[in-house]
Amino acid sequence: MKKSVYSLVLMDDIVEAIDEMAYTMNTSRSNLINQILAEKVAFVTPEQHLQTIFNRLSDYLKPYQNFQIQTQAADHMYSVKSALRYKYNPTIRYCLYLNQAAQGISGELRIISRTQSEVLYEYLDGFFSLWGSIEVEKQEITWQREEGAKWLRQLNLKDFQHPSQYTYLANALSEYICMLDQGLKLYFLQIEKGYRAPEELVRHYEYYYHQNRLHV
Repeated sequence: MKKSVYSLVLMDDIVEAIDEMAYTMNTSRSNLINQILAEKVAFVTPEQHLQTIFNRLSDYLKPYQNFQIQTQAADHMYSVKSALRYKYNPTIRYCLYLNQAAQGISGELRIISRTQSEVLYEYLDGFFSLWGSIEVEKQEITWQREEGAKWLRQLNLKDFQHPSQYTYLANALSEYICMLDQGLKLYFLQIEKGYRAPEELVRHYEYYYHQNRLHV
């Protein structure tokens, strides 16, 4: 939705209170004022739509004890952490970025590891190379490696463009993140046992794909 710059005359004390509230909410002064005014006139902003998706996503993920839901760093970002069964229990962070504009909703998923271990990095890179080749057989998606231990996947959200479909979107995102995390743990379990069986990951993905009508 289009945004423009407007000049408003406000009391200094009100602005100070707004700034304090915006800081605690990890948002900007302009965005908070925009939300307050939207609520007053019963208008749903894109940020509120995204928050609805993230709230639903938390509802779906909370029952899974292996996930730690992180504090939301920005209105368009959502992240959870999960520990790998490997030396020193390294954590993986799944970061979801959504954007709602006039042309519709779009998004990407980034998987981030803070590892300094070259061995762990090579294992992770091997997994995402394999995983990307498995997924591309079913969907037109791409995985790409970013600088450091980061991997990026563009999400396919063409079936979730209307706000009435956002509950389904949250469910589809939670199903995908859970399935991906389980696949990663399966891969590292194979490493721990000293063998590699890509066909197990293929079966794991195909089970998810055929059990879910909507995919991201």
